Amino acid sequence: MADQPVIKEYTNGEVTVIWKPDTCIHSGICLKGLSRVFDLKQRPWINMEGATSEEIVTLVRECPSKALSIKGVRFKEPDHSDREIILIPHGPMIVKGGGTVQNRKQQDVFHETVSFCRCGRSKKHPYCDGTHAKKKEE
Repeated sequence: MADQPVIKEYTNGEVTVIWKPDTCIHSGICLKGLSRVFDLKQRPWINMEGATSEEIVTLVRECPSKALSIKGVRFKEPDHSDREIILIPHGPMIVKGGGTVQNRKQQDVFHETVSFCRCGRSKKHPYCDGTHAKKKEE
């Protein structure tokens, strides 16, 4: 008989968070997003009293691996079929079709089309400013 996957539940009486550790990719979105709830230094590591149920549900929805979920709730996935990612040889990565980028101030900024630096020399990092195309000055 195969081992059953580990599934843990945490509740505040209003909502129940389900955590599947074998599915987790450790993106850190939960830790950065609600450190009052998700804290690896505490046991249990999920403190359901650390935020409102609404805040917890909103953050759990953002879990990229779906290792975190809400018991009895199925989130509708957004349609990204019109999104396009283009890698320019020796240039930027261009994302068309809309996306949200979190800036250094932890603010979400929406872009319909955005060009990300891949050379690491842009003065507007993470955005491309064309530096990759400039010749080195001698």
